[in-house]
Amino acid sequence: MSEHQSFTVDTTAYLRNLDREDRQQRCIAIHYQAAPVEHADGSKSISLRVPALIMSLYLGKPNEAAEKIARILNKHWDDEA
Repeated sequence: MSEHQSFTVDTTAYLRNLDREDRQQRCIAIHYQAAPVEHADGSKSISLRVPALIMSLYLGKPNEAAEKIARILNKHWDDEA
């Protein structure tokens, strides 16, 4: 099994409330989900996966930008401030 990634890129159902054509477009988001937690009794808890950052279509390549941002967040999320 691969290492947990807290930040991932996927589409989301977020409605931008623009024109009809815009509502039909894919909406790219960076989603956050905390790592699963294993308990002493052997059970496991998982957290809710939520869109944390909606990518603007004004970006030339929103999917590529989202992937880059997610990589940066995953690399530095647990760094000391």
